[in-house]
Amino acid sequence: MFVTEKLKTFSWVNVGNPDHHDFEKLRTEYKIDEDNILDILDPDEQPRLEIEDDYKVIIVRFPIINRETDTVWHTEPLSIIYSTNRVITVCRKRCDLLDKIKKSEKTSREEFILNIIYYIAESYLRFLKELNKRVIESKKALQEHIRKKDLMALLEVENSYTLYMAGIKGNVAVLDKLEKVRGFVKTEDAQELAEDARIELAQATEVVTSYSKMLKSIKETFESVINMDSNTYINRLTMWNIILIAPTIVVGYYGMNVKLPFAEDGRIGWVIFVLIMALLIGYAMYAGVRRRIV
Repeated sequence: MFVTEKLKTFSWVNVGNPDHHDFEKLRTEYKIDEDNILDILDPDEQPRLEIEDDYKVIIVRFPIINRETDTVWHTEPLSIIYSTNRVITVCRKRCDLLDKIKKSEKTSREEFILNIIYYIAESYLRFLKELNKRVIESKKALQEHIRKKDLMALLEVENSYTLYMAGIKGNVAVLDKLEKVRGFVKTEDAQELAEDARIELAQATEVVTSYSKMLKSIKETFESVINMDSNTYINRLTMWNIILIAPTIVVGYYGMNVKLPFAEDGRIGWVIFVLIMALLIGYAMYAGVRRRIV
């Protein structure tokens, strides 16, 4: 869907949830190269700056959540195509942060684009704080009882951190290239916006690094707990196996068709059998208490 907003120095064309007709309009009416359109369609397209003859293409990635499941946190590409008097933003899905972009009659296209990068960096920080809350909730749940659901939630967050880090680093690289484009950061306001965006991206990098280390520590702790529990269960099984194998051996001996000690006097045989069992059980219980497995 095309939404056009005319400002004093340029026109902003926002294309959200585009379909085949929208892409055809970009190609025919706005003269966007087909290769660039294919890049826009690619959900895995990485951040970059591409310079064409009549326009420039900026691709950045922004964080997004699956509103239907409220569990999948990933990133989506946002394409910004700008020329002398026009800025086109294209996103495969709805990009709510575009509604927050500050613009006035005096806003230049460069300042408008830098505002987008700034708000994307800010949204990374906001999403990271939300993800950290989920990590804390999962940690508390795991402290009470280790469940697969909570462990899987931590794995999803870890995957989100990886995607966020890749997106943030890619956006930093795009900002570096934009600052080298002649005349892009020429006004004082543009320079200030570029610096603000850089600060937010640097902070987002530090936060995702810190949260990733914390999550790794939490995972390692619970993995150690799970391993200890597994060893405890194995030791218990071993202990009961030792206890139960004794009567099997005795019964097997006395089941053979040969003369064995105490076979003629059953009472003595039973006494010896009970004593052996008592010794084995006592030893197993003592060993279990020392190893804290009973």
